[in-house]
Amino acid sequence: TTRLGNEAGVPSAPNIMTRCDTYEDLVEKASGAGLGSRLVVQLPYGDSGRTTYFIDSVEDWDAYAEKLIGEDLKVMKNVRHLPGSVEAVATRHGTLVGPVQVDLTGFEELTPYKGGWCGNDCAPISFGSENQARIREMARKLGNRLYEEGYSGVYNLDYLIDLDGDTVYLGEINPRISGASPLTNLITSRYGGVPLFLFHLLEFMDVDWECDLDAVQARWRDFDRWSQLVLKQTTDEVEIITEAPA
Repeated sequence: TTRLGNEAGVPSAPNIMTRCDTYEDLVEKASGAGLGSRLVVQLPYGDSGRTTYFIDSVEDWDAYAEKLIGEDLKVMKNVRHLPGSVEAVATRHGTLVGPVQVDLTGFEELTPYKGGWCGNDCAPISFGSENQARIREMARKLGNRLYEEGYSGVYNLDYLIDLDGDTVYLGEINPRISGASPLTNLITSRYGGVPLFLFHLLEFMDVDWECDLDAVQARWRDFDRWSQLVLKQTTDEVEIITEAPA
């Protein structure tokens, strides 16, 4: 993802991709790349933030070392940021980008995972119209690059807005239907006439279709404020559900 993003002109937060066997090794490589001492270390795959580790000390490294040693690592500068998501669809006619969403992460009432994803919010006040335009352009560029690579259909892009440098970075991509899909398809269907997922289906059906992507994109650009919460079992116990909401 990081390499494809770089090729598409969609930069990630300052980082290096490497392997590390000790904390001293990590610090030396991060220091040489100008990443500072507060680091975010990420494995290539994971769910809901569970393979992203915040390392500021040797104690942090020791706590996670078993999972990190011998693995391909993305070592990033720890930036003060606002995280979010946007879903898009790469098609033969270009890339359509859905509504820009801010992530809700780490609320202990909703998720047991530190930094875990637990919902999305579409209130535009959170990130401003200028950043919205930047994020949509990032998603479009990356979608077009993914299509060149042979990937088509829906994907989810996570972004980071650096609150100190006013820079927008690529966080990661989920090359599939994602947790942002329900909100994306509700908004695009209600305000744009058709859900974004329709274009995913068309891409895989034997249909010769044409579309004015700019016109559809313009219809999706302005929308009411919506949000979604994802509630997970927050205690470490197994229980039987005997009664649930309809």
